[in-house]
Amino acid sequence: MQTSISPAINPQPDDVSTSVMSEQTVKRGDVVRLPGLKRSELEARFIRALQQWSIPLMRVALGVIFLWFGALKLFGISPVASLVQQTCGFVPFQLFFLMLSLWEIGIGCGLIFKRALRFTLALMLLHLAGTFFALLQAPSLFFSHNNPLYLTMQGEFVIKNLILITAALVIAGYEVQPRNG
Repeated sequence: MQTSISPAINPQPDDVSTSVMSEQTVKRGDVVRLPGLKRSELEARFIRALQQWSIPLMRVALGVIFLWFGALKLFGISPVASLVQQTCGFVPFQLFFLMLSLWEIGIGCGLIFKRALRFTLALMLLHLAGTFFALLQAPSLFFSHNNPLYLTMQGEFVIKNLILITAALVIAGYEVQPRNG
């Protein structure tokens, strides 16, 4: 009366570790065997899919984030506007923020559409490295009690860019072809 899937049972003991044979109980006492893949074949398919799609998905995800953040800046609704203004007070804010938004939108489009990827990744790395400049400009915004181990929320916001830098390096390593000559 109740349908359930039970764990794999293999009648051949020498192949137990790699078999994924499932049983489906239709009604009490009736067992129907469904053909399955060997565990190693399933794992191999999954790993091939990861190898094929994980780096492109990471590139597109980063592109969407940069496009989104750049658009927020362009439309004047970015929550980081005051932080940028506090740390980059030595440049005209409106022009700088506009240029930053266009820079991020360009990075986002380059990543999403995989255009001028070498140049796009260089712009991305330069942009992210530049965020660490803010730590020097206004350390009290990023560190509690002047201790670099005690990050504020803004400090975490900047330090997480290490992950984004690493992601850019991975994308460069797998999707940028070496120049000939």
